[in-house]
Amino acid sequence: MEDTIASIATATGLGGIAVIRISGKGARDVLSRVFRPRRTSCRLVPRRLTYGEVYDGEERLDECMAVFLPAPHTYTTEDVAEIQCHGGSVTAQSVLRAALRAGARLAEPGEFTKRAFLGGRIDLAQAESVMDLISARTERAAKASLRQMDGYLSRRVQALQDKLLDTVAYIEATLDYPDEDIEPLTARRAIEEAEGVRDALAEALRNARAGQMLQNGVRIVLIGSPNTGKSSLLNALLREQRAIVTDIAGTTRDVLREDLDLFGLPVRLSDTAGLRETEDAVERIGVDRARAEMRGADVVLLVLDGARQLTEEERALLRETEAPLVVALNKADLPPQTDEAQARAVLPAGARLLRTSARTGEGVEALRRALYETALRGAAPEEAYLTSERHVQAVREALAALESALQALRTLTLDCAALDLRAAWEALGAITGATATEDVIDRIFARFCLGK
Repeated sequence: MEDTIASIATATGLGGIAVIRISGKGARDVLSRVFRPRRTSCRLVPRRLTYGEVYDGEERLDECMAVFLPAPHTYTTEDVAEIQCHGGSVTAQSVLRAALRAGARLAEPGEFTKRAFLGGRIDLAQAESVMDLISARTERAAKASLRQMDGYLSRRVQALQDKLLDTVAYIEATLDYPDEDIEPLTARRAIEEAEGVRDALAEALRNARAGQMLQNGVRIVLIGSPNTGKSSLLNALLREQRAIVTDIAGTTRDVLREDLDLFGLPVRLSDTAGLRETEDAVERIGVDRARAEMRGADVVLLVLDGARQLTEEERALLRETEAPLVVALNKADLPPQTDEAQARAVLPAGARLLRTSARTGEGVEALRRALYETALRGAAPEEAYLTSERHVQAVREALAALESALQALRTLTLDCAALDLRAAWEALGAITGATATEDVIDRIFARFCLGK
């Protein structure tokens, strides 16, 4: 971290201000070369915004505010300087080029946060939550990311690691001072501790789906025959008119995707073409895309027309669906031709069935709740603290090592148990970065945005 780095820290496009961030040992020197206080009597005072102008050599680029923040109490733990100029890509890029010519180099994606990690201000799990917060699509997802930034996951992992390390120390003390009367007692105590950690990790895995969904979102796909009311139901779920609705079968030809905040879960809703055999080449492409969309869904919402009889094509569609299924028996405002008992008789196990009317709004709120519960499959978002596949994989590795340790403890093979418990400790340490390899760390920060 010898280099001084610089980047635009604000989003591209028009805006009131743009912030150019500079970090490293030469941050103050770079700032002094490009920034001039408006009053010659003024000077840069640490942690105080100063009004002035930014220059590239002798060329005046903009009026701005600037601040210098000395290490170590900064985001990166290094000296940091920030220039707040007028927004817009032209001015911001000009100021950035001036900083680069003054001695900084362009920061790599995530390099500011990586320096905060390497400087010990945050751990790897907290660093990952920075990008999760930036990309959060609902208020609930943002709050979950902020909780991770505060170290919620890290504290949970550290507490479990401490239990494992204490158990290893207890076993190794027994091995150093062998006593046949003590070994069974040591094994029994170690089994209790290891089982406690195992159960806590197993519970974390059960709720991991909710944590991942808060960050990555849920894909819900509406499917059904033509004219069952899929597009009308999409509009009702969104509470706005997004899909074109007509009485003409085959109106929806392509996949229409819209975002929905479903009780805090970020959802991508996909309205698809009605599934039927057709000679229309364009509609046939839409049907093929609908089937492809269905195969990639987290939840499938099958819309049936309750004002007519269930068709053989719809019965076949029920057998074709592999994702968790919610069925909306739509058009409840019309005289029913398919009742709930008939529909339930052909539904696969676990499918939810609700009567809805996109026209009147009947059952729509209940449908929203059913989609939410089906997506989570019993996971509890408020208990979730594993938010990425990397975290989940680390926990799975720790669980596998714990099962090996428990087997060794039950056969009084204490030395093998100690090795397996250490392996579980190391697997958990990868979450916070304590035992993560350099290539894993580089791969994590490579997905960050520039300027962060």
